[in-house]
Amino acid sequence: MPQYTITTKHASIIALDTHARTTTARGIILETGQIKTRRFNDCPTPLEIADWIQKEFPSPQYCAYESGCTGFYLSRKLNELNIACDVIAVSSIPKSSDDKQRKTDARDAKGLLRELLVPATTLSPVWEPDPQCEGMRDLLRSYKDISAALMRSKQQTTALLLRHGHVWSEKTPTGQRKTAWGGDYFKWFDKIELDSAWAQETLLDYRIIVEENKERAKRLMKRIEQYAKEPRFKPYVDAFTCIRGVGVFSAMVFAAEFGDFFRFRNGRSVSKWAGLIPNSNESGEKKSTGRHITKAGSAIVRYTLVEGLNSVGRRLPKMGKLKKGQVVSERVIAECNRCNHRIHERYVHLTKEMGKKANIAKVAVAREQIRWIWVIGCMVQEEQEIAAKERKDI
Repeated sequence: MPQYTITTKHASIIALDTHARTTTARGIILETGQIKTRRFNDCPTPLEIADWIQKEFPSPQYCAYESGCTGFYLSRKLNELNIACDVIAVSSIPKSSDDKQRKTDARDAKGLLRELLVPATTLSPVWEPDPQCEGMRDLLRSYKDISAALMRSKQQTTALLLRHGHVWSEKTPTGQRKTAWGGDYFKWFDKIELDSAWAQETLLDYRIIVEENKERAKRLMKRIEQYAKEPRFKPYVDAFTCIRGVGVFSAMVFAAEFGDFFRFRNGRSVSKWAGLIPNSNESGEKKSTGRHITKAGSAIVRYTLVEGLNSVGRRLPKMGKLKKGQVVSERVIAECNRCNHRIHERYVHLTKEMGKKANIAKVAVAREQIRWIWVIGCMVQEEQEIAAKERKDI
């Protein structure tokens, strides 16, 4: 994980409390101990904040602000203007009960500055992705949001039909129920006439929403599959798709959300980042592990991992042939093969031998699988760096 970057070389330290339209700054000049504060209103630009910092504080300056909805834009721009800036993980900032009861922008900036000055601080800067990596994250999360909207609109349509006594229950000649939202479903759907004209109008509106969301999801997936072939992501996508239950979308999620695989120290830090470790409570001689995971960090990584494990309990996986255009080294393929066998054996052990429920077993397996993905990602990244160095030497 990224380390705290403040050093004794900095002459000034400034804490920022950022919001959509305001930014509160509180800084200190280390040599004199002089403290200066300022509140910027009306959507201040990074240049306005940088001008004030450079005018009021001797260089080199160091800035920091809490992670949140403002993202990395301000940090990126301040670094471009030669003002060192970090985004601090909000979960690493200690908060007293008094801070929670009397919360103001000035108090937040004051508290962050106080923590920045503590030598043994627990503050942890967030790894900052480059604009391209952050843009891919936005695209992937957008697809997930649209997929969720599509599912929700289908459920709303089904609920409306159920309230008016219409239930899809067509079966195949073999007696199996036909899948909803297919060709036969829409033929049945078009024949439905509800008693109320207003209800019928609502039903048609729901259908339009379903079709629009379906088209948006298809369009986004095509773009994601296209970007997966670009040099930046292709090596990781080729490698991750060798893991059982990982498709192109899942592979792109792992590649974009990790960004730099070398930023993690060990497997436990990876599981912690994914929010897959259990809650813990320790006081004196009492120590207990919670029944629930922390759910901290990247929610889309956690969702993708668990959803991809739906087929993990089936037959023992076999390594298939590489698809056309897929380039993966032998050692990476061997590691993916070991991952597939280990994950399958782990799931079978938890469900059949220990009697764990399927969802509990999936979370436990996901906690281990994300470490395998990290190891495989490190191997691919190492190969890419070696190849880039060889091209440079030539």
